Amino acid sequence: MSGRPMRNSTPSSNPSARCRPIPEPARLHWRPSRLLIAALGLLTLAACGALRLSELQGPIAWLGIACVLASGLRTILRTARQPPHRIVVQAAGQVLLDGRALEAPRLHWRGPIVRLTWREGRRTHRLLWWPDTLPAPRRRELRLATAMRPLPRAAESMAP
Repeated sequence: MSGRPMRNSTPSSNPSARCRPIPEPARLHWRPSRLLIAALGLLTLAACGALRLSELQGPIAWLGIACVLASGLRTILRTARQPPHRIVVQAAGQVLLDGRALEAPRLHWRGPIVRLTWREGRRTHRLLWWPDTLPAPRRRELRLATAMRPLPRAAESMAP
């Protein structure tokens, strides 16, 4: 028998050596949530109703209602006017927001709601995905992108 390989044979490989595919980065879009805006509106109305039904004197109650309405409206408008963003979560743990790398990104999962927080200097910024802005397939994609090397999570609080 000669030292040449047979024509029909395939090169042998080690079946125990697993080749992990390199995961694709998760490419997500963020926009303000309509559910969040509606929830903020309902909370504002509920707070106004609670002030009206309280035993505060008439003028004080109406002044409180005006303050709650102004604050609630300001929060709703600020939330609704936030510009959309493009987020790329790479398997190495790096997160890009509109093409720039984020400093100390963290993901917080609360059921179907996901919050991304990061720091810029002294300020902490956050983006919140509600189920209407991050459907289940995209949440799964985000979990898979961070599964290989997860982003740091917030420290769990524990009683002494």
